[in-house]
Amino acid sequence: MRVFWFHYNKPESLRQKQNILTVHQAGVCHLVTGIQCNVPIETVNRKTQPRCVLKGKGVVRVVDGVCTINNE
Repeated sequence: MRVFWFHYNKPESLRQKQNILTVHQAGVCHLVTGIQCNVPIETVNRKTQPRCVLKGKGVVRVVDGVCTINNE
């Protein structure tokens, strides 16, 4: 399991004309349309943008633009 964090991506959402979320793990940034999170997460306030993110530990998998986060 590794640390991941995600947030709403307003500029990309405006470009694609649909809601886009950005999931970060191990230096990789995934643009997704949905997230199924099966592990505990917490809010993190940051001094730079994005100001508020959700963070946890898990295994990130992206299939067809949907991110699934599990503990295995």
